[in-house]
Amino acid sequence: MKKFAGLCVQEIVQTYSDTLIRIAVQQTKSMSEAEDIVQDVYMTLMKQKKPFENVDHLKAWLIKVTFNKCKDYFKSSRVKKTVPITEEMSFIAKEEQMILSEIFELHQEERVIVYLHYYEGYTTAEIANLLEMKVNTVGSKLRRARMKLKLMLEEGSKV
Repeated sequence: MKKFAGLCVQEIVQTYSDTLIRIAVQQTKSMSEAEDIVQDVYMTLMKQKKPFENVDHLKAWLIKVTFNKCKDYFKSSRVKKTVPITEEMSFIAKEEQMILSEIFELHQEERVIVYLHYYEGYTTAEIANLLEMKVNTVGSKLRRARMKLKLMLEEGSKV
């Protein structure tokens, strides 16, 4: 059985699928497309020849490949103009669902940064490395996204 960073494929799928699905859903706004993308990520993993240094390296690689597959999705002809987010999202906690619509209103790049920082716990330097951006750019985009979310949440509470 093939192993990556000491983990078999089944362990990797069990450990990282929720994270990768969340990333793909936040990017594509479609559960079915997210599932397809994550499946494609695992297919890419199976073809991977170079070893991973450790589980952190493996996780970072999986996240990076997921973002790249999402970019490919938007370049493809499969993209639909509007995709409703529905009860398919039951795997997301109720608290998270409350701000999910506001997060979806952010620009795609801001959603990525917010997700990696708040949901995965990555620092701005780690995010910059994952997304191949400058650290200051990531910091600026994170601040901008926070301000937008704050305004959206404040406006929502006044209604």
